[in-house]
Amino acid sequence: MGEDAKFNIPSYAECFISENLIRKYIEENQVPLTDKAKEEIEKWREREKDRKNKGNISIAIRKQSTGLSYLDMDKLANLVDKKDPIIEACLARDAKEYKPIRDGLAHTALLTDSAKQKLTTVYENIKGRIKTLLSNKDK
Repeated sequence: MGEDAKFNIPSYAECFISENLIRKYIEENQVPLTDKAKEEIEKWREREKDRKNKGNISIAIRKQSTGLSYLDMDKLANLVDKKDPIIEACLARDAKEYKPIRDGLAHTALLTDSAKQKLTTVYENIKGRIKTLLSNKDK
């Protein structure tokens, strides 16, 4: 099973980095949370609290428990770069492409070579989009 882990770990890291790259952008640019994002954060905080209680877990499980850590790629992308994905390049489009593969990976499915390649391509596109957003911000 070690070979399976070696195959999937880089993809898992790309998912982790992609979401955290957007979180960092939101924090550093002080992007305001929408009411919908705040509701989502509270929903997941409550769910985490309930699950920790059921699992007899009294320790903190998140190193940082900021609200952003409770938002998934879709919610993060829409906070930063919500545009019509049919008309313009945006993180919302990346999030739609990213989700099915990320979900399979997060549920420990072994990715196909094609899925891994697609996830890497979307990861690279997310990095490129953040660079574009940063360069447009300075103008």
